[in-house]
Amino acid sequence: MFDADMKRDGHVLCVSLTPAWQETLEFDRMSVGEVNRCRRNTFSAAGKGANVARVLTTLDVRTVLLSFCGGEIGRLWLDDLKNAGVRTEVIQTKAATRVCQTLLDRSTGEITELVREAPLPTPTEWKKLFRRFEERLDQARLVIFAGALMPGAKKTVYRDLARLARQQDVPVLIDSQKMPLQITLSQRPLLVKLNVHELGNTLNRTLRSDKQIIAAARALMKHGAQQVVVTHGAKGAWLVQPDRVWRFTPPRIQALNPIGSGDAAMAGIVYGILKGWVMAEAIRFAMACGAANALTLTPGEIDVEVVRKLSRQVTGST
Repeated sequence: MFDADMKRDGHVLCVSLTPAWQETLEFDRMSVGEVNRCRRNTFSAAGKGANVARVLTTLDVRTVLLSFCGGEIGRLWLDDLKNAGVRTEVIQTKAATRVCQTLLDRSTGEITELVREAPLPTPTEWKKLFRRFEERLDQARLVIFAGALMPGAKKTVYRDLARLARQQDVPVLIDSQKMPLQITLSQRPLLVKLNVHELGNTLNRTLRSDKQIIAAARALMKHGAQQVVVTHGAKGAWLVQPDRVWRFTPPRIQALNPIGSGDAAMAGIVYGILKGWVMAEAIRFAMACGAANALTLTPGEIDVEVVRKLSRQVTGST
């Protein structure tokens, strides 16, 4: 466990609008158009927000995961998180929670994701979520929005929730992309985190160089983001602030399953913020969390001692 002072009053409110029941299938070798027999499959609760909440709980950060949940699959999702110690606050939906699959080809290391879109909640279910969000804001130390919106959702959902948080002076961190992110920038989120591909999609730009990535991050800041973290897998990450830019290099590892590593990194950032670290140190720790996640089969799972060791291998410079 980490320091006990993380248990003081207040919680992190993590909003996950698109939960998923994740099946991870491992194959010795996969061939497109052929019969492929998996050697092992594993199930776990997932979705970006759920992954963030799982890692925060492992780091001993008091966290409340606010999410939709429906059907028998939803009950499996909820039970898995409860067994992991994650404190949940769910809005029951008529539609069942989605199932997504990750296919791991051990012969090549290639990973294929089969993603079902999350179902659209009813108007009544949306109202319940907003009401529950306002209730949980009273004790929130900060709020995290993680994940894309489901098809058909209003693009203003994150902005409207962020506005409620801002009215109560609760800082917001967001990991999303495209229009839902762009609209939310007006609420001046404390931090925006996304990967290079998502950043390019958000601004409709091709990003090939460090200079282009940094310029794109600054474009988000021009429209309201206070600082931006851009990740690029094993190639590293950038922290772009008003007065400086940091470039970080992650530790070298042999990844087992990198799915969820960006979510683990977001949890690491939050941990650093709550500890009062300067942001550069928080990002260094976050990259160790992301790498530790990639060493496990289950998204959103880390070994705290592994994080400690890996954090010493992360390098950063301005």
